Amino acid sequence: MTRPRSTIDQQLDHLGELLDELFLMMPALMRSGCDETALTPHQGILLRALEARGALAMGELRTHFPGAQSSMSELIGRLAKLGFVHKKPLAADRRTVTVAITERGRAMLAQQRKVMRERHRNVLEKLSALDQGQIVRSFETIVELFGRAAAASVTEVEKQG
Repeated sequence: MTRPRSTIDQQLDHLGELLDELFLMMPALMRSGCDETALTPHQGILLRALEARGALAMGELRTHFPGAQSSMSELIGRLAKLGFVHKKPLAADRRTVTVAITERGRAMLAQQRKVMRERHRNVLEKLSALDQGQIVRSFETIVELFGRAAAASVTEVEKQG
């Protein structure tokens, strides 16, 4: 006898299908006449985090961006070679290395934001004003709900620790 699927399982399946559809649509939607930036998605996310939070120790970066230690070190190394971040040992503890965004990194993020703005314009211009507002409100809702889920996850981790 097959056990009926729970509502959460059904929601997860449907969410996966919706995300697959969105990811398949995005390349066609996001094409525009603008230049490409030299950042990979992971590099861009890391630079935006450093811009928002300021200099972070490598240990803190690993906390915010879970993954293999060597992957984070490689990512930071590539960004440093490009001149987008600089690494600096802490004076109090030379074993602790902090990573901070450079002016060149900030300029790259500004360029990336400009490119993304044009790509988003390319998408929104194809829709009515009503649909444009609905997309923006939908993303506001997504950010709010994922923010709540993230806050609940942090609270659970703190209770366990």
